[in-house]
Formats: sequence, structure tokens, C-alpha cells
Amino acid sequence: IENLDTYLPAVEAKLQSNGVKVHWASTGDDACAAVLGIMQARGAKKMVKAKTMVSEEIELAHYLEKHGMEALETDLGEFIIQIDHDHPSHIVRPIIHKNRREIAKSFEREGLGAYNDDPETITRRARQFLRHKYLAADVGLTGANFVSVESGRIVLVTNEGNSRFSLAAPKVHIALIGIEKLVPRDRDLGLLLNLLGRSATAQQLTVYTEFISGPKSATQPDGPEEMHVIFVDNGRTEVLASECREILRCIRCGACLNVCP
Repeated sequence: IENLDTYLPAVEAKLQSNGVKVHWASTGDDACAAVLGIMQARGAKKMVKAKTMVSEEIELAHYLEKHGMEALETDLGEFIIQIDHDHPSHIVRPIIHKNRREIAKSFEREGLGAYNDDPETITRRARQFLRHKYLAADVGLTGANFVSVESGRIVLVTNEGNSRFSLAAPKVHIALIGIEKLVPRDRDLGLLLNLLGRSATAQQLTVYTEFISGPKSATQPDGPEEMHVIFVDNGRTEVLASECREILRCIRCGACLNVCP
């Protein structure tokens, strides 16, 4: 974050050389409008979303729904938050404030099956509901845990695999990324991926760690034909110029939320 003025133009050039279309959003509204514009340009109506804190920050799902788009959360916790019209209470475990009985009632209300609070049953029902949604989606949206300036690759870290499903069938991939998510080199990821897994969930490495260079190449049979990266400021440059700049080093591991009540 000390050298964003150097790294942001460099990563833009690298992403573009990888076939990615790069957009810049000064505010949350600009970011929402950019996503909507990409969807409208493709005649898209249906989006599947992997978990991204930036989309929570700018309330993207609500914005898209107001404009007639379906924006479905595919992370299990975020999906439950969405059908309950609730807000996440934790970065890593968004439904830490709910129990399985409450979730079973929500699933029954939404027509996903008769009341059953067995966790395996709840998970299976969510999987069955979401699977056809992935296949029907026009656009897949993700965030990024990190972006390597050196290679222009975006790095996604999940434990459910929903981000891979979100990118498998849709023809367009949109990545919504805060400008502070850059790391200079690929080798820096060795430290940060290890730190993130251990701090967030006490794993040595998260279950799914993905490195995405760009849209599918001519030799690949499947994958997004278009990839868009939207870099979001939304007040970050003001923070960078203030005495609070250290908060931009946050890697969203949630360790602070586990320690501090």
C-alpha cells in the first residue's frame, strides 16, 4: 500500500495483456453501475456471486435487484443471509449468529424441503438448489483475496468450491476488487496464503486456492469468454492519506472478530 501509485498502473497493464478488461470505480455507486453496465451490454439477467466483502460494502446485490437482475449468493452462509434479508455478522462465518433450527425454518419457508435441521440435509438441499442456478447464470462475480502485480493473476481462496462453479458455466466473469489487494510478486503469496488460512480457520491452506489469469484461451474448451476487473476505491485513497492507513493491510481473515467480542 506504500507504492500503490506505482503498482496500480503496472497491474492494469498486466491484466490487459492477459486479455482482461479493467475498470476503475471511485465510489460504491460507480462500481455498482459498472457491474450493471457489463451485464446490460451482454443482455445478461442472471448472476451467481461468490462471497466478496466489497459487494457487501457497496450493497451490490440490492442495487442489481432494483434494476431487474437476479444476483444469487452461492456461499452457503451468504445464501442463507440473502433469503433471510439479513446482514452477515462475521467475515469468514457470516451466519455465526444463527443456529441450524433457524436455518431449517428458512429453508422450509423458501420451499427447499420440509423442516429438517440436520446439517448434512441442509447442505445437500442448498447444493441441489444452487447447482442449476450455476448452469443458468449469464455472469459469475467474485472478489479477490490478492492480485499479483507481477503476473496479473487474481487469487481466490474458499472452502466450499462455489467460486469455481460460479466461473465454470457463465460466459462473463467480473471480479470486484479493492485497490488495496495488490501484492508485488507471486512469491509474496507464499507468506500471505499461509497467514490467511492459519488466521482465519486454523488451516495450513484453504481447500480451494485459485489463480486466475484471464478469460479462457482459444485452446480451452470451457470458461468465461470475457473477464472484467473492477478496481474499487470508495474512500480507500482518503484512508491511505490518513493516520488510519494501516487498516488497508487487513487481509479479511476474521481473527480480530474471533478475539474481540
